[in-house]
Amino acid sequence: MNPVGLLQRILGAVLGIALFVAAFVFASVLLAVVAVLALLVWAWLWWRTRNLPRPPRGGVVIEGEYRVESERRPIDDRRP
Repeated sequence: MNPVGLLQRILGAVLGIALFVAAFVFASVLLAVVAVLALLVWAWLWWRTRNLPRPPRGGVVIEGEYRVESERRPIDDRRP
């Protein structure tokens, strides 16, 4: 067997393992940063919505829409 080929295989394996470990460390740091950012966003949203009115516990909440219409009569329906 060629000694240069054996050295290349050993160096390739060491380099591959080192790159794998570096990628794992990078992914771990990236995951930690994303987790901290998500926690900050959640805390900010909680802080902004903490004083919003909440429906009563056990109470009935009736939801719906409404429209305010002013009473207008057509021009030709005037009364003298």
